[in-house]
Amino acid sequence: MINIHLFTPAKLNKTQKGVVLFFSLIALVVMSLAAVALIRSVDTTSLIAGNLSFRRSATISADSGTETAMAWLKTKNNNLLVNNITADGYYAVNTANAKTLVNGATARLATGTGITAGVDNSGNTITYIIQRMCSSTGVADEYKCLLSTNASAQSSKQAGKPIPIVTISKTPVYRVTVKVAGPKNTVSYIQAFLS
Repeated sequence: MINIHLFTPAKLNKTQKGVVLFFSLIALVVMSLAAVALIRSVDTTSLIAGNLSFRRSATISADSGTETAMAWLKTKNNNLLVNNITADGYYAVNTANAKTLVNGATARLATGTGITAGVDNSGNTITYIIQRMCSSTGVADEYKCLLSTNASAQSSKQAGKPIPIVTISKTPVYRVTVKVAGPKNTVSYIQAFLS
């Protein structure tokens, strides 16, 4: 004889112990923790990307400070640049710390296209100073200054033959230090050497 056991709803309820519910709750907790970790990771990545973009913007804005310093140097006669002109952020002697000077009251605000009162369109405040790479004031010479040698060639004719004339000049080297203070306390310092 064959015994057939039919499960009735009353018998089915007696055999269940709730194990599936327990494993489902554990899986739900694990998935929730994974979701929280993913959200935190994406949030951190967004903050890092934002900070890098602010830093890149500040570095690009520093070019305006360097260009302003170059324009200022071009307007001055070398005879005027033998002494400090602190009102214009110029130092004929390279003895002070450039970072201290560019953070000080004598630093000059950059000018140029899209810059108003030293602030560009991105909200970066651009200041700069210029230091002549010399150990003392006075006329620049090779004993106390870092000089750049420039050679220019011209040709002249003598007896119908071209004769090259080479002119060598030595000019002092200037260090421009630019500070860019941007949004979210972004600060960049850039230095460039000019001659």
